[in-house]
Amino acid sequence: MTGKFICAILCVCVAVAVFTGCSKDMPLLPVNSGSTTDTTKTTTPGKPAGDTSKPGTGTNPGTTTPPTTTPPPTTGVAGNNIDRNALLTLVNGVRAKGCNCGGQQMPPVGPVTWNDLLEKAAYDHSADMNKNNYFDHNSPSGTDPGARLDAVGYKWNTYGENIAKGYMDEQSVITGWINSPGHCKNIMNGNFKEMGIGKSGNYWTMDLGRRMGN
Repeated sequence: MTGKFICAILCVCVAVAVFTGCSKDMPLLPVNSGSTTDTTKTTTPGKPAGDTSKPGTGTNPGTTTPPTTTPPPTTGVAGNNIDRNALLTLVNGVRAKGCNCGGQQMPPVGPVTWNDLLEKAAYDHSADMNKNNYFDHNSPSGTDPGARLDAVGYKWNTYGENIAKGYMDEQSVITGWINSPGHCKNIMNGNFKEMGIGKSGNYWTMDLGRRMGN
């Protein structure tokens, strides 16, 4: 067997109006480096494990056909060394086609746009996990995703957060999330209109949201 196993872990949560926490779910099997799994995925080094979600959330409320182009993101957050255009293209490509999330077919939904406040919240959480050596939606200091969005000034109505550890690039982390049902449903959730992703070391955070009034 060629290639190496790279340990990667994923976690997901969703909130509408108020975040109340996440519950643990069954870990997924490892995926061999260099393998592909289906038409919605690309090469994945990693081992997804630890999908968490709130019951009744992460579903797709609509079937809107998205446009073929998406406005490019801004320059984003200093220190967040990611390819924003690639991430947006990967996510909106899946949303445009629809996706099978763990056996549930999710129809196409409209694209998300990049939001710097979501990116800031995501990057700050990845940096905190990296610095303090933990992997969770809730920080050791007690902050949760909703509090982090509040702290950067994102006036959210609905949000979702995916986290991952161990993935080396944009393509592999998005593939890892798509390969996990809860994360996939977050990405395919038509309620979300914006996203931002932050990476520090090999810790990744994806925040998706819809602002009040939108």
